[in-house]
Amino acid sequence: MEKCRDLGSPIWILQGEFGRSMLNLMSRPLVEHAHAQFNILLKMGGADTEFIVDGQSHTLSDDTVLLFNPWLPHAKAVNSQGPTLVLSLLVEQQWLARLTTSAPPNLDRLFLEARVPRTTEVDLHARRLTAAGSQNVTLSDEACREVVRDLVQEVVAAYASPQTTRDFVANARPIDFRIRKALGYIHQHALENPPIADIAREVGLSRSRFFEQFRRCVGASPHHYIDWARMAEATRTLSTTGKPLIDVSEELGFSSHSHFTRFFAQHIGISPSEFRRQAVMLTAPAA
Repeated sequence: MEKCRDLGSPIWILQGEFGRSMLNLMSRPLVEHAHAQFNILLKMGGADTEFIVDGQSHTLSDDTVLLFNPWLPHAKAVNSQGPTLVLSLLVEQQWLARLTTSAPPNLDRLFLEARVPRTTEVDLHARRLTAAGSQNVTLSDEACREVVRDLVQEVVAAYASPQTTRDFVANARPIDFRIRKALGYIHQHALENPPIADIAREVGLSRSRFFEQFRRCVGASPHHYIDWARMAEATRTLSTTGKPLIDVSEELGFSSHSHFTRFFAQHIGISPSEFRRQAVMLTAPAA
């Protein structure tokens, strides 16, 4: 089966053990959201664009890279100068920990700056990955994984803080047993879009205390975490099943297909149907 092939549009998507990589021609805004994964953003063409991180504006340009640690809330502003060709990587924490011998598992504060200057080596590896997906280059699954791995390793080498990786274990966030229970409840009921008041009541906390404890332990708000859990289930279902979109929408608790489409596009920049058409799943490497 061919991978990393030209998909007949400005968009391609690769998914695998590492997470997800996507080349997307973006102009629409994205609502504030957060991921359990690291998010690496590089501009590969078009106009500059702005991302809002904790209330501050950061420009994604030819000379910059945007790096979002897990659960860092961010949004994308509408493009005023035209669309931007964005290479986006969502990198799983556990995969990155295995890739980087100096990094402990479950690291979540690897990058100290959200916007950094783009180095020559990072630019080279980003262009390799972009070419692999968009210029009729046909590669094996292993070759695709290698191109992704090379880019991520170069990003870590260029921008990760050694002090952060050394100190992480000692400074890891404590997880209250009630928040552990809440996380389990969210994942069990993600398809039902559980109200936050119900989750707080389930674990025996007031709404305000639940918000405070959840953010302290997880690093994200309950709202962002629930949205991420629903998006994770949506992308998994779209990638691995042929269920009709209306069925996926109903399973995720949306009142209508149009509400699901809007929610999905506001978080990832493309519609569920576009995502399904473009997504290529890489097979897992042999043990």
